[in-house]
Amino acid sequence: MIEVMDSVQRELKEPYRAVCRELELPYSSLMRWKSRRAEGEAAVGTPGPAKEEPLDLVSLNAEIAELAHGRERTLGTGALYQQHRDQISRRNLQALVEAARREVRREAKALERRVEWLVPGLVWSMDDAQLERLPEGHGHMHVVHDLGSRYTLKSLGSEELSDGMKVAAYMKGLIELHGAPLFMKRDNGGNLNHHAVSEVMGEYGVIPLNSPPHYPPYNGAVEKKQLELQRHLTGRIGQARVELRVFELETELCGHELNHKRRRSLGGCTACRVMDDGRNAVRRFDRRERREVYEEIKALAVDITTELGEHTDAAVETAFRYAAETWMQENNVIRVVQ
Repeated sequence: MIEVMDSVQRELKEPYRAVCRELELPYSSLMRWKSRRAEGEAAVGTPGPAKEEPLDLVSLNAEIAELAHGRERTLGTGALYQQHRDQISRRNLQALVEAARREVRREAKALERRVEWLVPGLVWSMDDAQLERLPEGHGHMHVVHDLGSRYTLKSLGSEELSDGMKVAAYMKGLIELHGAPLFMKRDNGGNLNHHAVSEVMGEYGVIPLNSPPHYPPYNGAVEKKQLELQRHLTGRIGQARVELRVFELETELCGHELNHKRRRSLGGCTACRVMDDGRNAVRRFDRRERREVYEEIKALAVDITTELGEHTDAAVETAFRYAAETWMQENNVIRVVQ
């Protein structure tokens, strides 16, 4: 704007005041801009008085993330401004809040994806939960279930969290009994990612599929199974704490009883029946075919990582998960619903 006014003034050979009057621009504003430019400052500053205290943007963004973000408004913005009014203007704070609200909406949209598991026996999932059930200490529940049939392969109650060696032993026994799945879904718990567990997977050609925490599209099914088992356990023993042996037996019985419950999601069949009928799907994947599937997924994951240009452990894990999801969709193992 200053350059434009200078050019017009030279061409018309009129004083700046007359040029400003003609263009309906306040003369005082133009002089203020020219003065700032002469002193090496930005011509146009932020409206309002200058903020005296330094702004810790990282901490402020963390506080903004904790606010209750709705679709159009964010509860608590006014109170947050009062805390930081000496560090940031209301306008700039509102811009940060709006950016955070847009990010929340984007994340919510991404999490609307839901994975439906279509083939019994091909994808297992394992998970741990802590329960307040024992007279002294918490009590733990270790669950392994088949996603396609909703069949509970293992519901183990214990005093302590099962370590990696125990998890590997349970897994090996279940594979010997039911046949090896093609994929094993797990979270990032140290016991579930123990080297002994990985060795069992490698021995039987099971492809590990790690899920990120708090990610409903992948974790919803196992979390729902955990909740169902815990509710069934409460229905059997109530809210009271029980002795360890009772907790172990009742937890195991819960899995057995739920396997024989007719489910509308399974067309009125039981999980036990669907799991048994689906055994042929597992048998067709011999060691050679399992290796081919793994190599195909790995190659696609490498392409994704290269395209992203990021090679951190988290990026590699995410790329492998998306590659595995792509393979499962193309081979009708899962259906992704928005």
